[in-house]
Amino acid sequence: MSLLEKSVVDLANALDNLETKIEHKLDDHASNGESIAAARRQAHSARTHAAEASRGLADSIADIKALLDRAGGAAKG
Repeated sequence: MSLLEKSVVDLANALDNLETKIEHKLDDHASNGESIAAARRQAHSARTHAAEASRGLADSIADIKALLDRAGGAAKG
């Protein structure tokens, strides 16, 4: 796994941890129903976007690796 891929995975994990912490905090402060719902939506949205970015980044990295491999093969041949 490349450094960039690891960084994206670390980011996704950090967002998961943040979402978990927010949910625990929000459970403790359940009296503000509207604020809780908004915070949960934001945490979920951030996690979803991080997952999408991770997949897109992984695809881009794979494409770049394939191009480099082809370029390396063409230079040798």
